[in-house]
Amino acid sequence: MIKMRVRYSKEEEACLLSHHEVQAALVRWLRRSNLPLVYSEGFNQRVRIETGIPTGVGMVSLQEYVDVLLDAWSPLADRANALERTAPPGLRFLAAVDIPLTAPSLMGQPMILRYEYTWEHRADIDAEQMKAHMTSFLALPMLMVERENSKSRAPKDIRKYVLTAQISTRTPLRTHVGVFFDQSGTIRMDEVIKYIFGLDAKVAPMPIITRQSVLLNMSDAFVDPMDVA
Repeated sequence: MIKMRVRYSKEEEACLLSHHEVQAALVRWLRRSNLPLVYSEGFNQRVRIETGIPTGVGMVSLQEYVDVLLDAWSPLADRANALERTAPPGLRFLAAVDIPLTAPSLMGQPMILRYEYTWEHRADIDAEQMKAHMTSFLALPMLMVERENSKSRAPKDIRKYVLTAQISTRTPLRTHVGVFFDQSGTIRMDEVIKYIFGLDAKVAPMPIITRQSVLLNMSDAFVDPMDVA
């Protein structure tokens, strides 16, 4: 048995899929590739895959990952060709690498995620005011916000999850935000817009959000997920 890590992008119409729909598309993609997939045991057998932290509906992602278990070895180049050839619309194969079977799951490790926010129309956004909000946010030692779910409400320090925030260009208005993720969670995209940019999501035009990169914590160093081999 071998474990293969696949890097792919999620663009175009695939951005409109939910996380569960993306997982279903991945399974169909892997089956079409005719790779020797490993299935779970029991009556309702499932393809054994592990995905990374999901992106929201409508979000572009230039780096998505899925770990796939295979029950027979074949040349990696052949597998890569099969995945590239059978990729569905909006999911583009980028690379594949074999990793140790003992490698931690993608969701089981702290990671750094880098996002880009782009506004095609910035008439109602003051870039200087946004810059001031970002500077003030980064200067905070903590920022407690109330998180609500179906069962309860609880305070959460979202400041600890933000590593960097800066305006990259002003025409078009483009910002980059680096965030930290671990088992305790991370900052939400709507919280970035509200607390880092200082924008009212109900009034301000919504940005195009793109996940640009992912780094995993391996042996106290953050590395490219494909480098764990």
